[in-house]
Amino acid sequence: MKIVDLRSDTITKPSPEMWEKVKSLDNSKIGDDVYGEDPTINELEEKAAKIMGKEAALYVTSGTQGNLVSLLSHTNPSEEILLEELSHIYEHELDGATRVAGLKIKRYPSKKGVPLLDDLQNLIKTKEDAEKAPTTLLCAENTHNYHGGAIIKPEDLRNMKQFAEKNDLKFHLDGARIFNAAIGLNVPVTEFTKHVDSVMFCLSKGLSCPVGSIVAGSKSLIMKARKFRKILGGGMRQAGIIASFGLVALEPKWIKRLEEDHKNAKLLAEGIENLDLPIKIQKPDTNILMISLPQDTRIIKVITALNKEGILAFNIDKQRIRLVTHFGITKDDIEYSIEVIGEVLRKFL
Repeated sequence: MKIVDLRSDTITKPSPEMWEKVKSLDNSKIGDDVYGEDPTINELEEKAAKIMGKEAALYVTSGTQGNLVSLLSHTNPSEEILLEELSHIYEHELDGATRVAGLKIKRYPSKKGVPLLDDLQNLIKTKEDAEKAPTTLLCAENTHNYHGGAIIKPEDLRNMKQFAEKNDLKFHLDGARIFNAAIGLNVPVTEFTKHVDSVMFCLSKGLSCPVGSIVAGSKSLIMKARKFRKILGGGMRQAGIIASFGLVALEPKWIKRLEEDHKNAKLLAEGIENLDLPIKIQKPDTNILMISLPQDTRIIKVITALNKEGILAFNIDKQRIRLVTHFGITKDDIEYSIEVIGEVLRKFL
């Protein structure tokens, strides 16, 4: 049976070019990263910082760890941070902000990740209010997972940055899929990152590395982040072996390859829409497609049936199915998926 795995772009596997890069390593190109002596990691961090337009960068084990060291580096315990109500940091990072960083969380509503600034203003607590935890950090997510890979445009980030500065807040961007945003709008990634104090992006999603993420920001921030990474158990030794995949992933050719994922997502959306079923398709900005089913549909049964037919998908909530295109998914896979999805949905709708 043919298997098409559309659960996430985290299931990607390295490209042949990445494997060749690893094979080219020898002992002169790896060292102890805790001491700053792994030349491959140092090269990756320097390259990532330059691409992001930041002074420095830090290689971390995951996006979750990258976000948490960023929060820790920007704040002090008992302070309050602003998170979008459906953000990955809030929904899927297991309360690290509260349990580990000791922070208070205030959630803000948004339209596809973009808040109304008046709503944000009403949430701010100042340092002058001695009886309340001051608000010190604003966070955004780009692209936004729960909003179907929606892109927050650079001008919206600029407005959020101006708001943050006005209210004496730092601004962190969960940019796990920030290169999808850049490719989606056909602009340099720095058009997004120049508006934030720190950014985390994943190497292990659309960029197809087996492990790792990057945090980028000022030199002083990254010095703090390095210490917090150690506290979280993220200090690695000869990790240049895995970091080497990232050097290939950050080449312009490989970043541009994300266009293929976006085209496949649009092809998938159009094909499912043409099935003429009582469902709602959120047309994708990038590589994530959301299908909303009627309220009375047993979505778990739909997912189970799809899995049995070889289409691996993920129900992001009680009504929506998420499909993610990525490296390894071909046009033939998309056409096959449309056919199978149609057959399965007709049994339940």
